[in-house]
Amino acid sequence: MNQTNPEIESALDELAALVCQALKNEGNDLAERYEGLLKTLLMSGYSTKPGAGLMADVEARVKSQCGECAMHRGGALSSITSDLGVKFKSLSRWESRVPSDDTPAKPANISAVTDS
Repeated sequence: MNQTNPEIESALDELAALVCQALKNEGNDLAERYEGLLKTLLMSGYSTKPGAGLMADVEARVKSQCGECAMHRGGALSSITSDLGVKFKSLSRWESRVPSDDTPAKPANISAVTDS
């Protein structure tokens, strides 16, 4: 938990709480809520943070928040955090794409294209 900011800490805590709910089968709309938290982590600079990574950070927090459930559902916990890691990597690749990857630059206005 070193070298982070309050936004990262809050998002990781919320992700851990959602994973705890999923392990206890208490939430149905969790997948929709994960994406917003993953975007928050990305925009807060989490991808540049040195350390073990998203899976390890979330698993550690889940074990401290709902230890008994996490111990008995270790496989499910690993599966959920692995999915989160894949989604986070995909999101960070998407956000880091350069606009010129898909389309060439276009002139901003007509005078930029003509000698007018």
